[in-house]
Amino acid sequence: MINMKARTQAHETEVVLSPSQREETLDQIRAVIKRVDREKPDPEAVEELREMMRVMPSLARLLYNIADINSKRVIDSIVSGARGREALIAQVATMRDDLGYAEAPELERGLIEHVVMSWLRVQRVELSYTHAQQAEMTLPMADWWERKLTAAHGRYIRACESLARVRRLTRPSAVQINVGDRQVNVAGVAMTEQQPRGTQKEETRR
Repeated sequence: MINMKARTQAHETEVVLSPSQREETLDQIRAVIKRVDREKPDPEAVEELREMMRVMPSLARLLYNIADINSKRVIDSIVSGARGREALIAQVATMRDDLGYAEAPELERGLIEHVVMSWLRVQRVELSYTHAQQAEMTLPMADWWERKLTAAHGRYIRACESLARVRRLTRPSAVQINVGDRQVNVAGVAMTEQQPRGTQKEETRR
């Protein structure tokens, strides 16, 4: 098997493979999966698969992405046609990209998935409520739908707030320091220069 670096406690390191190594590794993964996907899995193959997923965390997500499975099941409950389904899947993928999923750390990725799932559930409740309104509705039933919709919206808002809160706490913010006659924002992008106070006073007098 291709020798791959193990994960460290502080950071998960994925191994960069050459094209030939990548093809060889894929063949090894397929062979192991074939021995695992049986009525009676090969214990040695199971251990090999565990080791592969330990050193290549993305493999686990590729083989069984539970968040992706959940979102697609919710999508299936919203739309029935292939066109609408593919369009909604593309919208969800765009939402993940816009929220920075690819570059986000693992904690933020989970929260991004929660935002996306909450948004999908809001759309499902909205659509179901709209369909329900087309028929005669009693006041208790209308109240039930309103509370269900409010709960879905609240969950979505809390998911967004949680993501924003974690990003605010975990990402470095700019700290202003004085360097001579300059004010510099460290870990930010802004840098402003100020004239010496004496120069400012002289210009003010003029």
